[in-house]
Amino acid sequence: MIFSDDEAARVARALVDADAVRLADATPFFYTSGWASPVYVDVHALLGDAAARRALLDRMAEAVAPRVRAQGIGAVVGTESSGIALAAWLAERLSLPMLTLRKRPMGWGMQAQLQGRLPAGCRALLVDDVSTDGRSKNAAAAALRQTGTQVDDVLVLFDYAIYPQVPPLAPPVALHALAAWRHLHAALRDAGRLDAAALRRLADFSASPIEWSVAHGGTGAVA
Repeated sequence: MIFSDDEAARVARALVDADAVRLADATPFFYTSGWASPVYVDVHALLGDAAARRALLDRMAEAVAPRVRAQGIGAVVGTESSGIALAAWLAERLSLPMLTLRKRPMGWGMQAQLQGRLPAGCRALLVDDVSTDGRSKNAAAAALRQTGTQVDDVLVLFDYAIYPQVPPLAPPVALHALAAWRHLHAALRDAGRLDAAALRRLADFSASPIEWSVAHGGTGAVA
């Protein structure tokens, strides 16, 4: 779910202005989910700009705060490693505890994958940077639930929102994002920095992202 299309357009422009969008030429990018794409969003490029980062995190906190209050969320959990910085800055703005969810357990017991301590049954907001088909977000939410933490909401800066999603958890998690591919594609076109070949490549990708992935050696379906 996108919080606001107007706000999403501003976030997309910030990503473009920060040179956080990489475009492939002959060799596509391959995401960890297996999809091939002509685009890679490097959130760290935007986070490296202090002014842009502050504006982004202010927007993120303002957007998610009503959901935090409504759900009674008591902590922010960042995924290792891409979600840690975002989660820390967001937790500070929301005045909430911040914890880290490791990619794999280290040690023993229910808390081996969660760095930090929460009361049993605490409801948390899971934070990461980018989502493609939801695979890693579902896995992270399932791992967090194994610690006894309640998690119903995942927040990312950017969700492509063009790929088929993996089967949802039971109960499912709600994915929230500040911007999606449609906003970023529009921002890239409007910036006027791309040549005709790049514009055609992005148009072809946007029209049929699954077919584009298969044609360039990537996956064509979620497992």
